[in-house]
Amino acid sequence: MSMTNANFPMDAEGRTYHVGVKRGELANRILTVGDPARAIVLSRWLDGVDVINTPPKTVPSNLFSFASHRGFLTITGRYKGVPVSIVAIGMGISMMDFFVRECRAVVDGPMIMIRFGSCGSLSDATVGDICVPHGSYLVQRNYNYFSADNDRDSAKPYHLSKIDEADPEITATLVKNMSAHLGKEHVWSGVNATADSFYSSQGRQDMNFEDVNQDLFDELVKHDASTSTLEMETFMLYHLAKSSTTAPLKRKDEAQVSSIKAGACMMVFAQRKSNAFITKDDVARVEPLAGRAVFDSLVEVSLGDEADLHEVAGSVWEKSAVATEI
Repeated sequence: MSMTNANFPMDAEGRTYHVGVKRGELANRILTVGDPARAIVLSRWLDGVDVINTPPKTVPSNLFSFASHRGFLTITGRYKGVPVSIVAIGMGISMMDFFVRECRAVVDGPMIMIRFGSCGSLSDATVGDICVPHGSYLVQRNYNYFSADNDRDSAKPYHLSKIDEADPEITATLVKNMSAHLGKEHVWSGVNATADSFYSSQGRQDMNFEDVNQDLFDELVKHDASTSTLEMETFMLYHLAKSSTTAPLKRKDEAQVSSIKAGACMMVFAQRKSNAFITKDDVARVEPLAGRAVFDSLVEVSLGDEADLHEVAGSVWEKSAVATEI
């Protein structure tokens, strides 16, 4: 794959370097997950899918899909007639950075991005429940703290950033739709802590390494009393949505405001207070229902004038538009 422009690499087709998508393959409304298997499960909610005759672990044949050489999987179709994409990104803030920036680069007009992932719970939310954080902050290992010449009396082992907020309309819509599909008693709010590690920055004890994280949970609650979840992606999504500009939009004369609306929800896989972990049966029960609630939210939140969105002509969802009309 030959690339040009070291500042923002793309190949001759206009495909981005990591996600691998090009113009016309990605909708303005995106559900992003970590696990590609989850992306395939959720794709069965899209229009025109033959659920009975589609083999498990297979992308339905009527949908566009593209797997990149860097581990991203993109699936695009329609939900209730509205173009939507699902993008599986793997784990971590770097993968989220690739996803947001490269997807923004190949889509005209404003965008909605909603993360549906998994998390650890620091609240009373139990395994299988859904958390919808209205804000998120970054928990980052302070690498200098662990250097041989560092004065540990004047430093802390972990940095905690300020909170970046989700789009309030998306958050409220997610809470409403999750409650409708799963019951209000299984839907929780609060603030998310996004960690740069699954282990040290999430307070997991590992005798093979010096992590100095035995008091980390207490530090997180001191930082914000409503801290309820730990995972590895949401802060970067909220941060980049807040940092986005109108540069990719068709109308260049608009005021420089955010062009991405972002929200997130996550299944509790690990109850960190009780040390319980989710079962496969619970995942199979909750995952499709929560996914449907995300799709409902994606198409319910307005992106403004539809004329500003990416053109249907020449897109991978143009054919599905004809099928929907028929």
